[in-house]
Amino acid sequence: MPVEIDITQRLATIADATLDIVASDGLDGVSIRAVAKRIGGSTTLVTNYLRTREALLVNAIEHATRAWAAELEESVAGAGDRDRLLAAVRWAGSTGGNDEVLRRLFMELLGRGGPESAAVRTLREDARENRAELVDAARDAGAGDSEFTADVLFLVLRGFYVSSLEDPERWNDASMTPLLERLVRLLTTTT
Repeated sequence: MPVEIDITQRLATIADATLDIVASDGLDGVSIRAVAKRIGGSTTLVTNYLRTREALLVNAIEHATRAWAAELEESVAGAGDRDRLLAAVRWAGSTGGNDEVLRRLFMELLGRGGPESAAVRTLREDARENRAELVDAARDAGAGDSEFTADVLFLVLRGFYVSSLEDPERWNDASMTPLLERLVRLLTTTT
């Protein structure tokens, strides 16, 4: 009787191995062979699920964004409508876990990949979903112009992601949290 494989778990294992390689060797180190070696199997162990390097990268991005979505959901759980935006931006303006590795990966992919790259498309779709969530949270927080509020917060957070790589001593949780709290107050206070 064949062994039953948990495909979701296998894809998660492959994604984790891919991100480990990005952390140690950068984007150029990612290959089907390197991932297979990292998880202790043959290339077939990887290509049964993901046939190309691009598919490896998309899998890693999707794995990471699902984990981030779960973290965000936990961060805003229990927050009322008016506090959900603040909770969301506090979470987005933090660094932890493999955030640095993912931000480096995303920046490299965006810099190298063409607009039709599957990895770039996946990043773009995630960014659009993030912005839409900010619009909803801004509306619920009572922002006079939820679209504008979401745009400003989205751009500030994206700038933070780059700045946290460029100068992590300056741009970290401690510096971002008060800045984001003040910005949310400014953008949601109606006169």
